Amino acid sequence: MAQKSKEEANKRLHEAGQAHAELLNQVVPLRVKVADLEDAAKASKAQQKKLEAHCVDQEQKLGKTEGELAAKVKAFNLLQAESGKLQAEVNKLQVEKEFLDKQLATKVSQIEELEKSNKELLDDMADTFEEGFKEALAQATCENPGINTSNCDPGNQVVDGKVVPLDLGE
Repeated sequence: MAQKSKEEANKRLHEAGQAHAELLNQVVPLRVKVADLEDAAKASKAQQKKLEAHCVDQEQKLGKTEGELAAKVKAFNLLQAESGKLQAEVNKLQVEKEFLDKQLATKVSQIEELEKSNKELLDDMADTFEEGFKEALAQATCENPGINTSNCDPGNQVVDGKVVPLDLGE
């Protein structure tokens, strides 16, 4: 019985040894895998730190860009407001220009009417002067029947006792 127990114990020991050998055979690849995983973890940590630094850098750039964008949006809004004011001023000036153009047209029309009236008055005055001159000649001829009035014309003048054409340069 002891012998049987010993054989059985040896058999179990042998089986345990084989199981141990199999487990040892599995341990080596697992240790290699662990070492590879540790190396990968170290590489991942380095990559993670590099990515974190890159993220921080990108966040700083983003913050700076957002600040610049906000400043440009503010400047744009100010320019847009100024543009609105200038457009309102342009509209106001256009209305004022239209009003002044109408006034100018009215004044030009009035000046043209005045010039026309002035020309008509001058023509009337010239006609009246010519009629008066002819009437005066008729009266002079009537009072002095032998007088020669052939050189007498409203366009002539007396210079040094002679009747000559009127010098319009005077």
